[in-house]
Amino acid sequence: MSELSTSVSRRVFLKWILGGGAVGAASLLSGGVYITKIEPRWIEVVRVDVPVWGLPTPLRGFTIAQLSDFHVGPHVKAEDVRRAVQAANKLGPDLVVLTGDYVSGSAQYSKACARELAGLKAGHGVRAILGNHDFWTDADVVAASLRQAGLDVLRNEHRRLDVGGADVYLAGIEDVWSGRPDLEAALDGVPHGVPTVLLAHEPDFADQATRHNITLQLSGHSHGGQVRLPFVGAPILPYLAHKYPYGLRRVGEMWLYTNRGVGLVAPPVRFLCRPEITLLRLQAV
Repeated sequence: MSELSTSVSRRVFLKWILGGGAVGAASLLSGGVYITKIEPRWIEVVRVDVPVWGLPTPLRGFTIAQLSDFHVGPHVKAEDVRRAVQAANKLGPDLVVLTGDYVSGSAQYSKACARELAGLKAGHGVRAILGNHDFWTDADVVAASLRQAGLDVLRNEHRRLDVGGADVYLAGIEDVWSGRPDLEAALDGVPHGVPTVLLAHEPDFADQATRHNITLQLSGHSHGGQVRLPFVGAPILPYLAHKYPYGLRRVGEMWLYTNRGVGLVAPPVRFLCRPEITLLRLQAV
């Protein structure tokens, strides 16, 4: 090979390497923007039909919007919650439930979160429970912020809802990981055989809940893993969310739904695991 052709070959090879590096860098940069800026704010509305044996006629088609894991703090702002509230209100749910983790890092963020959540609208109100991050800061402060905003916080207690003359019970327990959950107290006085929805932040609590008179458990906590890799799934899942990390599952005689959450925690990325608002509809079978 001549010196000239060798020199040309080297230049071509160098351009190929540099070009490939530029493409790779651009791909990494665009991917970084996607997982940090785009997907974490790209809320998905997931519609789920929940079949319930012997469901009374007035409850057929009853809709529950579930939002969870807001984590207002260093990585999630109040405007992120506002977008979720606006999206949920467009669904026109009969009931809204919030399944915990309103803050990250400090309970003082709960005021901003509650202020946005106060905009939620549903014919049968907005009911809430607390999550582990709320207890890791100050559960009483978080609960007070929510209540001052007009939200009903359930701490080992239940509510009876009258839907066109048919009863449905909504029970809520304190955080399983860091609170003092008391399912017996939450269900005390709930008639057997009446449709009953349990709000429990950690989904793996379903293995205990299914032993009781519960139709449907609604949970969050997992964030779906925040990152879900093809053929692998979520590399990391939190304690008490390993078994039922997302979606609708049958656990014994009970249904369980695990919501992927609105916000996130560090590292503040999402990949193939968009934030979620769930609209669950009860159906008779």
